[in-house]
Amino acid sequence: MLALETVMEVRRLLVEGHLSHRKIALQLGVSRGIVNSIASGRRGLHGRETTTNYSYDSPELVAQRCRGCGAMVYMPCLLCRARQYRVRQQRDEPQHSCHRAIHKPRVA
Repeated sequence: MLALETVMEVRRLLVEGHLSHRKIALQLGVSRGIVNSIASGRRGLHGRETTTNYSYDSPELVAQRCRGCGAMVYMPCLLCRARQYRVRQQRDEPQHSCHRAIHKPRVA
């Protein structure tokens, strides 16, 4: 969902009438379809409220490639953590005698 500030900026630029829909879209980083739907009234003037309580000391959230599974994630990778947990649970689970695999020696 677009930020409310972006929607209002699109609306302001449309009312001014100096820029084309394409130039507004390029300037604000939105699609031409969004600009057209705001201009025609098909899209209301709503959006998500943004809270800019960022400090320069905190690192920005950027997706990174996980070394374990290769997915683009916000670290730590929850999928890898879930897999590690599952392996630990299976390793620590006591084996019952009826569930033990019967190992036969290989014949060469």
